[in-house]
Amino acid sequence: MKNSIEIKNLTKEYKLYKQPIDRLKESLSLSKKSYHQDFLANNNISFNVKKGEVVGIIGKNGSGKSTLLKMITGVLTPTSGTIVVNGKITAMLELGAGFNPELSGLDNLYLAGSISGLSEIQIKDKLDDIISFADIGEFIYQPLKTYSSGMKARLGFAFAINTEPEILIIDEALSVGDVAFSRKCYAKIENMCESNDVTVLFVSHSGGVIKQLCSRAIMLHSGELVIEGKPKDVVNLYEKFGDSKNNNIRDIRDEYKKLEIEANKPAKKLKSSAFYNPNLKSKSMVVYKENGARIFDIKITDLEGNECNILEFGEYYYYSYKIKYLESFNSIRIAMQLKNIIGVNLGGKVLLLDNYKISKVEKNNIYHIKWKFKNILNIGTYLFNCGTNTIQYGDKQVLHRIIDAYIFKVIKNKSEINGFIDFNFDLSIKKI
Repeated sequence: MKNSIEIKNLTKEYKLYKQPIDRLKESLSLSKKSYHQDFLANNNISFNVKKGEVVGIIGKNGSGKSTLLKMITGVLTPTSGTIVVNGKITAMLELGAGFNPELSGLDNLYLAGSISGLSEIQIKDKLDDIISFADIGEFIYQPLKTYSSGMKARLGFAFAINTEPEILIIDEALSVGDVAFSRKCYAKIENMCESNDVTVLFVSHSGGVIKQLCSRAIMLHSGELVIEGKPKDVVNLYEKFGDSKNNNIRDIRDEYKKLEIEANKPAKKLKSSAFYNPNLKSKSMVVYKENGARIFDIKITDLEGNECNILEFGEYYYYSYKIKYLESFNSIRIAMQLKNIIGVNLGGKVLLLDNYKISKVEKNNIYHIKWKFKNILNIGTYLFNCGTNTIQYGDKQVLHRIIDAYIFKVIKNKSEINGFIDFNFDLSIKKI
């Protein structure tokens, strides 16, 4: 299939030597004595990316993400396995890599274009778009060695994104540069993806970006493909397990299977209910390990205390839960977050209990947390997170956290609202 990638049983193995002389000893050893340790940067990885798909790869440092992309782009040779790429790859492994620091930005664009197989006429046709997107002003005529890292990133991305890529591969390249330019880059990628002509594979440590842009996500850990599926589920599990030093791949896969089983349960016929539907349950809930606290009894209620998960626009509600502290702690913080159904963060809050004259919680204390809010959400499905943490020796310690803890729907709103939230925009119009 055009503009596609097929990966099958891909493995990259390195020989690691404690000191350089060991490599020579091993090559000269008649007894074939081994002086190295085998290291699998990627281990038996298989997946496909179809035309028009946007697939995100997430994993902590050292999980094999960059090695995988370098093999796909031909920078590295696999130890075993196959890679089939159908289409022209535009890779952004390092923005500006291959540019000549002695040449001007403009000359580097011609150089990069010729390396990419573009004719001088084709480069000239795209030049205005590239220069406009990079937006580096008169520096386009200055030597590249005078550029900041952000300016190099602007020029590199502008070239890559405006040369009609068929397969776009990005390795955390957009983390360089200012926030406005990063947003501009993501908007450009979004527009390209909407056409379903460009296939995108990219690495990011930003779960929010993967949830927003991707149709599928892959989590790597210790060189292995751990899980692959819905971006929201993959990112949620990465956020739960990603910071742990003792990750067990089997545990991650087992938890993902639970999410799949829950998501694939046949929908039951809805019972008639004005405000509460007992069959509306979160199918993507991820519960962190209890680490000093337990969150329970999560619900949304109206102001009279009746549980409801079908909300009316413009009304007030409570998002509530209870926390039992299993040990005594100082400096307790409680948190909540609101997301839409694909996992985009719409808002949230973190509060220190010291501000509420609770400087310490004792073992077995139970607190009833109630967040009052006005529903200004458009029609749709939304989810709440909840959590509690403390600061120990300057580091945040998560005591308990539940992702996608409670799901609810908004079924009625003002018909003229667009987007997720009603900002109550007030129009003033006057003929002049």
